[in-house]
Amino acid sequence: MKVSSITGNSIEVGYIAPAHDNSLLDVTQNLATSIVKIANQIGTSIALGEKGDLDAAHEFRKQTLGKK
Repeated sequence: MKVSSITGNSIEVGYIAPAHDNSLLDVTQNLATSIVKIANQIGTSIALGEKGDLDAAHEFRKQTLGKK
């Protein structure tokens, strides 16, 4: 799944497929952690944009896109 921005760049979001040796609880916890991390990134981007600090927003975006 890709979460796209207006500029056309996107962040890859990996779906955690359940493995045979992982319990449903482990898979659910990993998925929930991934969702919370993505929500945190989105919230940080929105907060920086509302603050009007475009330089900090640009740096955050570069840092976020650099992590895979």
